[in-house]
Amino acid sequence: MMMEVWQEIRKDKEYGAERLVAEYGNRLYAAAFLLCANAQDAEELVFRTFDQAVKKIRLFEPKRNFFTWLYAIMLNFHRMNHRRRRVDEVPMGAAEDLPERVAETTMETTNADDEVAKAVRALSPPLREVVVLRYFADKTVEEISAMLDIPAGTVKSRLHNAREALAMLLPRHKKEEL
Repeated sequence: MMMEVWQEIRKDKEYGAERLVAEYGNRLYAAAFLLCANAQDAEELVFRTFDQAVKKIRLFEPKRNFFTWLYAIMLNFHRMNHRRRRVDEVPMGAAEDLPERVAETTMETTNADDEVAKAVRALSPPLREVVVLRYFADKTVEEISAMLDIPAGTVKSRLHNAREALAMLLPRHKKEEL
């Protein structure tokens, strides 16, 4: 029986980290790309998330969803960067350490249409977070509420406001598609 990724990291950090990138790299990068203004910031966010996850793997509780835990780490870094209102500074050589599989996705778009992805990135951070979690990470309103530590009603309100904003930003798409 194959071990879970978090178990593999606890057993062998190097092999576990490789498996982490292979299994979650593209999915996490897609979410980061929608949260960030550009590919470089998304790459840095994913790199920091993986680095933190490997360092703090002992804090992961097996009863939790592993991707949700990773996403929460990434979201915390993103919020911290947004609060500071500064561009992330990548230490010299850090980009070279970025796992190749994640680096290869830099020029790729997310599964979403480029126009839709651009519109999502234009949303305010609170609206963008709920959209990414709901529609790209397939989280329920209750899961989003728990992850963001906000009431379910606030999640629903933000989703509604985001759909309205996206309808304005994407006039050629039917409102029903959003």
